[in-house]
Amino acid sequence: MHPASAIIFTCIDWRLHPRVEEFLRDKYGSFDLCATAGSVKGFTDPKIRAYFLEQIMISKQLHNIKKAVLTIHSDCGAYGGSAAFANAREEIVRHTSALLEIKSIVKERFPRLKIELYFIDLTLRRRQWIPVLRQVR
Repeated sequence: MHPASAIIFTCIDWRLHPRVEEFLRDKYGSFDLCATAGSVKGFTDPKIRAYFLEQIMISKQLHNIKKAVLTIHSDCGAYGGSAAFANAREEIVRHTSALLEIKSIVKERFPRLKIELYFIDLTLRRRQWIPVLRQVR
């Protein structure tokens, strides 16, 4: 077995990478990365939820993870982008609510697993995307 500290769910959006991985590596060391369009959005879809839960089970079995890290970012196309929200505040509130809902789904299946949540705010500065991670509690 090759232990990892966590499984991390993130979006495939190129604007996040590699900065998000650098932050996460500094914080968690070794981890399993599950990158999908919309990151954790699949947990809320009963048709594909099993796939996402299976990723956690496989990570637990193969790498003895003790934690799952769930992320959602601003302007995510899987959620309709920032244009789908009235303003930035509404986007943060709705994504935070989604993260908390998904946390309860994961906790129901894996009650002893520690779960951390992050909202990633993408900002364009000098023609470069800067992801800022904010922990949701």
